[in-house]
Amino acid sequence: MKNILALASLLGGLAFNALADSQVTIYYPNASQTAVVSDAQTLSQLLASPAVKDRSWWPGTVIAESLATAAAQQHYQQTLARLQRWAASEEGERAAAINAVLQQLKTVRVTGRQFTSLDPDWIRLRPEANRRLEGEYSLYTLQRPTSITLAGAIAGSGKVVWQPGRDTRDYLVGHARLSGAERNVATVIAPDGATREVPVAYWNHRHVEVAPGSIIYLGFSSWALPDEYHDLNQQIISVLTHRIPD
Repeated sequence: MKNILALASLLGGLAFNALADSQVTIYYPNASQTAVVSDAQTLSQLLASPAVKDRSWWPGTVIAESLATAAAQQHYQQTLARLQRWAASEEGERAAAINAVLQQLKTVRVTGRQFTSLDPDWIRLRPEANRRLEGEYSLYTLQRPTSITLAGAIAGSGKVVWQPGRDTRDYLVGHARLSGAERNVATVIAPDGATREVPVAYWNHRHVEVAPGSIIYLGFSSWALPDEYHDLNQQIISVLTHRIPD
């Protein structure tokens, strides 16, 4: 009898977990108030909720899971600490360049982004993209951006006006490279978090347009990075892919 009761209890618990709903906190741009959707079991149900439907620009909308957010924030702090240690070991223009990148990253807010499409039409046509939601999430909405962001070892970092048809290299014109900067390749981080290396030197240039809301990251060259920091560019790019949209 005890075994039967234990089995029944276990099966009941499994059934409850299978039917458990998610809780999604919705954040809106330039607003302190949030909304909570607590009855969505799938992405399609979440995106059909009045708190979300037609209230965001889907290519840049971010959904984050709570445990992944803790990991992303830990990674973010580790990245800042590595930049600080490297800057402390350098001097002059090189130290100034590292500190400039450090100050840029200090303004970034990160979250445990889940890299999945939130376009309702995409999900409707592809049932496999309709992910199940279980647990706690945050959803960050935004309006369609009108700018792109320059980041990394470059003077005049920050937002610049997005222009249709404009090439990646065009956005870098007039922005001097800082000490140790990469000169041949930039990394474009799209609003959906996808990354792409783009040749931008005179000898390898390829015309690549960027979407509004993208980040153009100019990292440190391999010859400038000490051996213990050889992966620092990748670490910074990971931070930028997990940022909360402005």
